[in-house]
Amino acid sequence: MFSTQKKKTVCKVLDVRRLTDSTAVLRFERQGMEFEPGQYIRVGVAGDDEIRDYSVYSGSSKDHLEVLVRRVEDGLVSKQLCELVAGDDVSVGGPYGHFKLIEQLRGKPLLFVATGTGISPYHCFVESYPELDFRLIHGTAMQDEAYDAAGYGDRYFHCVSREDGGDFRGRVTEYLRTLEVPPETNAFLCGNCDMIYEAFDLLQEKGLPTAQIHTEVYF
Repeated sequence: MFSTQKKKTVCKVLDVRRLTDSTAVLRFERQGMEFEPGQYIRVGVAGDDEIRDYSVYSGSSKDHLEVLVRRVEDGLVSKQLCELVAGDDVSVGGPYGHFKLIEQLRGKPLLFVATGTGISPYHCFVESYPELDFRLIHGTAMQDEAYDAAGYGDRYFHCVSREDGGDFRGRVTEYLRTLEVPPETNAFLCGNCDMIYEAFDLLQEKGLPTAQIHTEVYF
């Protein structure tokens, strides 16, 4: 996620919703910012020069913005963002990025693959385009990291690598090896770079053309 710098806006925090001990959804004023689902913004504590890139978590029709933040104890931004409360200020810049669901793809079968907080752009896709024909495969270390899974209904499939639980015990790519992928599918990959490289190769082996595999590296 690299970009040229755009003007930053100070927005007031409206809510901080805790999903796990280390993860929260930070909601703040939108102030008229226009973005396309799948894009990311740069967020930091107002008055601090440190910022970090976060995919927009909330749908494009909402009157607020949300980002999904995982707290990193030695991080320069995430820890501070998770400690904010309603009424605090954040600085917001953007939007940026090309990980978007163009109109021509919205009526086709979609496969969303994510690890960890890489689920964020898919949450935005689903809230923005409720008619999508999608399947979401989410890989996490622990069972409680199924962030807002209920919102995806039976289209959500959870791969848990470090404990029992979820729908599959193991890594996302291990499950992908067993999956039949119709040739008309467009696949979106977001999260850990190692997962993306491996999943990209697996999907090509299953017959998907490169043009039908879209990627966004988080970490």
